[in-house]
Amino acid sequence: MRIKPAFLVKTGLLVVVINATNHGALSRVHFLLVDKRLITLVIFGAIWILSLAAILAAAFHPSPGVRLFWAVPLSIAGTAAFAYYAVQQSEFFIFDVLNFWSARHDVNRALDFYSGAIAPSLTVLCASFVAFAMPTGLSTEVRRPMRFALSMAPVLPIGIVILVVLYRDGKGSDAMPKQFAPLSLSALAAYKIDTGRFPDRHQVQFEPGAPLVRALVLMVDESVRADHVSLEPGNPYTPEWASASGPWIDFGPAVSGSNCSNNSNALLRFMASPRNLTTSITTNPTVWQYAKAAGFRTVYIDAQAGFISAYGKLQNYMTPSETNSIDRLYKLDTSVPTYQLDDELIRITLSELGRGDRVFIYANKNGAHFPYVNDAPGNQKPPVSIDGNYVGNDPATLATYARAVRWSTDRTMAQLTREANWDGMTMIYTSDHGQNFRPGHLTHCSSASNVDAQEGIVPLLVATGDQRLRQRFADVSRRFPGRASHFAIAPTLLELMGYTPSDIAATYDESLLRDLDTKPRFVSDDLFGVFSSQASWHDVDPFVQRPRMETAGQHSVQAQVNY
Repeated sequence: MRIKPAFLVKTGLLVVVINATNHGALSRVHFLLVDKRLITLVIFGAIWILSLAAILAAAFHPSPGVRLFWAVPLSIAGTAAFAYYAVQQSEFFIFDVLNFWSARHDVNRALDFYSGAIAPSLTVLCASFVAFAMPTGLSTEVRRPMRFALSMAPVLPIGIVILVVLYRDGKGSDAMPKQFAPLSLSALAAYKIDTGRFPDRHQVQFEPGAPLVRALVLMVDESVRADHVSLEPGNPYTPEWASASGPWIDFGPAVSGSNCSNNSNALLRFMASPRNLTTSITTNPTVWQYAKAAGFRTVYIDAQAGFISAYGKLQNYMTPSETNSIDRLYKLDTSVPTYQLDDELIRITLSELGRGDRVFIYANKNGAHFPYVNDAPGNQKPPVSIDGNYVGNDPATLATYARAVRWSTDRTMAQLTREANWDGMTMIYTSDHGQNFRPGHLTHCSSASNVDAQEGIVPLLVATGDQRLRQRFADVSRRFPGRASHFAIAPTLLELMGYTPSDIAATYDESLLRDLDTKPRFVSDDLFGVFSSQASWHDVDPFVQRPRMETAGQHSVQAQVNY
């Protein structure tokens, strides 16, 4: 066997590519040794040895066709892992793949925001493809049966990783070889998405009484942090809203249902209960069903629909069958500039409220969706200077974010407050999730142990023209500061729609109208029980000043909030 220079070049490229795309493998080995998980270490090592052998079999196969065949998926897999690490400083798991799929309509906006990772990722992709596809530099002959076996070698580690993840209920892919793990996770996610079946939703079983309101609005903003919304006069973030704060009660920093847009909105629309999250989110009647049973006309306004190109411009797990319970559906399209989407949403909201009938409105604002620079006109200056609260973050990003909140939230919510007829109307305002500005991390939608508390800390305010309701909301906000969460919204809506407190208490534990005794927390990863009936919960105290590392099992996350 003669070794040619091409062999050395190819081998060197493979070493560089494997090293660049497999962050954390040695750290995983060290962890398993320190934790004395020797059996797991042996299995982990065996999978790595098998995977390296499969990589060599694909890269040094004598057939150029086989090398080209495997060069594409193995290079894409390694590059995907590299790109995710460049953004998040961690690897992705099966739940990230599921989240990516459900939020695929935002791919262009994400590429724009994380554009800094594109060039190095393309470099890795090209280097990997060349490493696998180039000539082997070997002159060894391989017999036909062995050639076929070598050509199929990469299938084995792909299948093994799938089995490990299935056995571990969606986990277990930590530090697995990135030439194979992303392919395994993608294949498994595709199978789960294609075969996933959920039971039919229950019909409304409660008998509604007289509603407490004529008009009810749930306004869900996008990516707005709690510390960027304030009703304090002259504050630098939302001063215009503060000047029109008359009907509003601020529940302080609250906790979202999840750290991901699709999950939080699904939890709200599907009236999920923390008591039995997986069951309730898949079987409870939707908020539309409850509203219609209580005699409300139902309206949905989506200011983000223009960025969706599939499934009838539906997002956040909304299905055509769900829309059957919606009387009027507004899906704003690309004819409206991004920075005017929330202006149009407010115009529609005021128009629907102006009809004077009994109506329930659910509105998804565009808010401060990344890339933040598109959410306000270019001539708008940042409303605040960047101070020591954000040391280590990119000042330009923070400035454009503050500008987006000032334009899309402060200005529009102030207009809505001034122009709405509050007689018989109540509105709940919140955001789907917060934002994490730490460098080298996702702004939100992180998975597993990478979740940062700021991803789940959001504003929560209620406005009402009914003085008795106002007194009740104000009393709860005063008695339970910082204890509100998205999970208190569903029972609040039900009581405002006229359902009896005793019926509500059979399913829910807290309410913005009664008490907030439950410690606030949000959920991530497997909400729908795709792999396990146990979702990942994260306890949050929004008022704690210093972050603390999460513990195993149930995560305890504390956050810095600059109020």
